[in-house]
Amino acid sequence: MIDRYGLAALGISLVAHVALLGGAELSVSPTVEPELPEPFMQARLIVPPPPPVVPPVALAEAPAPSVPPPVAPKPEPRPAPKPASRPAPATRVQSESVQVALAAPAVEAAPTRADLPTPAELVPPVPQLDPLAGAAFDVADADGWPREGRIVYRVMMGDKGFEVGQATHQWSHDTRRYDMRVELKTTGVAALMRSFHYTQRSEGEVGDRGLRPLRFTVEQRGRASEVVDFDWAVGQATIRRGNREPRTARILPGDQDVLSLWHQVGIVGAGGLPATLTVLTNKSAKPALLEVVGPEGLRLPIGRLDTLRLRAQAEDGSLTIDIWLASRYGMLPVRIRIADDEGEVLDQQAIQLRLTPAGEPTKNAEGDEVGGVALTEQIELKEEVEPMADLYRN
Repeated sequence: MIDRYGLAALGISLVAHVALLGGAELSVSPTVEPELPEPFMQARLIVPPPPPVVPPVALAEAPAPSVPPPVAPKPEPRPAPKPASRPAPATRVQSESVQVALAAPAVEAAPTRADLPTPAELVPPVPQLDPLAGAAFDVADADGWPREGRIVYRVMMGDKGFEVGQATHQWSHDTRRYDMRVELKTTGVAALMRSFHYTQRSEGEVGDRGLRPLRFTVEQRGRASEVVDFDWAVGQATIRRGNREPRTARILPGDQDVLSLWHQVGIVGAGGLPATLTVLTNKSAKPALLEVVGPEGLRLPIGRLDTLRLRAQAEDGSLTIDIWLASRYGMLPVRIRIADDEGEVLDQQAIQLRLTPAGEPTKNAEGDEVGGVALTEQIELKEEVEPMADLYRN
């Protein structure tokens, strides 16, 4: 039985972090048509007033035979077309980004009746979200992303939560470049059976679409490093595993590696979900559906937190990953639960969280940035362990 737990521990990282391996290209399919009816109804109520002003009444009051000549005034109703001059702003608005067109279709349609015959014109933005365009993340704003921090997770396996390891996740960024890693090791009985150490690292840039990985590395004690290099200019990633033949995979704007994905959603927001995105690991590039489950109060070893629960599911159904992002702590991942198609469960829960709030970096006497804000301004949450508690921990 103990040997089984030892082997289970060995599979932690391969399931835990390789689990988050599902990923791909964001393809959003927002529903715009339901909002069209109201805007058009309002447009009809606003535009009609001009025509009814006098022309109709004048014609009704002139039934007398002596009035035929004055019928010439009929052309005067033509001023009614003047409202048509309003379409200009609507056209300008429709040319804006896909997100704006989808978020406020009513504003674009209401100005003119000329759009009524062709409501389909409001749909064109959708084709721009085609897979070839890459992930349709909103414009990213890394200002709210904690500049640096560390999260320590307790790793448990099975429904009964048998503890098999501990994972430590660290990251830092300067709003232009980022560097993050996660180290996993066995603990308790699992460590006695076999020591295991596994590290993942992601390095890259912070841009308009959030994080843009440049290199993803995996290191395991006793094995050669495995690397994934991202060439965004060519739109291709190369996976190198020791002496094996390198493999390539196509990448599109918004695609992530398994580690950067943890922070990507927190930076760009979940407004575009559900969506499909491609995530690369040291072994493959797989598509998965990412969706919002909803807000959830979560009780963890570090306390009760308000979180946003996300779910990533591999298209082949092999893995389902639930991620809880702390709403009041930079949308950081405080719990990750993974379940495979055979019913095996791996649960990682934060037992310590330390972060440096986003803001202006501190500077030394020479005025050079030294990264982060003063240490005294760091925020820390940690598990309160009762004396002697560790003696009874498996």
